Amino acid sequence: MKAIVIDKFKEPGSVRDIPEPQVEPRSVVVRVTVAGVNPIDWKVRSGAAGERPFPLVLGQDFAGVIESVGDGVTRVEAGDRVFGCARLHGSYAGKTSIPDLDKASPFARIPDGIDDKEAAALPTPGLTALGALELLDVKNGTHLLVVGAAGAVGSAAVQIARSYGAHVTAVVEPGQAGDARSFGAEHVIESTGDFREAVKAVHGKPFAAVLDMVSPSDVLENHVSLYAKGAKLVSTIHVADTEWFFDRGIEAFNIVMSETDASSPRGLETLASLVLSGDLHIPVAAEKSLVDAAAVLDGIEAGNLLGKIVLRVA
Repeated sequence: MKAIVIDKFKEPGSVRDIPEPQVEPRSVVVRVTVAGVNPIDWKVRSGAAGERPFPLVLGQDFAGVIESVGDGVTRVEAGDRVFGCARLHGSYAGKTSIPDLDKASPFARIPDGIDDKEAAALPTPGLTALGALELLDVKNGTHLLVVGAAGAVGSAAVQIARSYGAHVTAVVEPGQAGDARSFGAEHVIESTGDFREAVKAVHGKPFAAVLDMVSPSDVLENHVSLYAKGAKLVSTIHVADTEWFFDRGIEAFNIVMSETDASSPRGLETLASLVLSGDLHIPVAAEKSLVDAAAVLDGIEAGNLLGKIVLRVA
């Protein structure tokens, strides 16, 4: 089968014929139809995401059809359409193998009414957003600040929070305000610098919950006046000094999606339900071929490709 493979870190990734995975006990083999592309994919390729075994098939998010089911798996069967994270064996491939009920590699059925392209765009950004909102205890009436709200994780977080009845203030880069408003943000600030005064001008009180996808550690700390006493803060780029914030009465988290309770079939089913209800939509900016994977990752790493991209595998 065809797959995008690297033999060492910092290789671009090349199309290669590799053996098809064989089904094992308590696992499934999925024929991949669409793979979702995420920033974590180029970080894995570069070695920034930690050690991995080689040869390495790139990618993790997918939608596809179960081809075979191993002993001990009872919740799905061959022929089921599924989506999720193929973290162990990669998703930029004709087929992938996924352990069942593995926290790092959740998968669930795709309900009727959601196509494979939409399903493949959901797992990593959707589960990251869902896990962050659960850590922040966002619910009806919560005042939430989302920094970097126009990206895949941020836009999902805004939409999910609004479905809970939360009040969302979004910070985005210039030119992205329309997107943030379309996702449901009540207040939107366009900024590439210090946005404290702009936020205070539209939202007079400190926030009980803050989700930040972009700010470095010093910026998070400089903006401490935006956080209420007892507030919760989540950084998706792992730069929050949790002890520094604790000393100031703020609970900070550096979220790792695969370690959250949302990284599960339950989390994926929640995302699918929100899509079906019309409360969640991750726009796909472009659909490329599997052979374009290396160029797509190059573009995302360089900052030249914006928006959600998926790869058509089969």
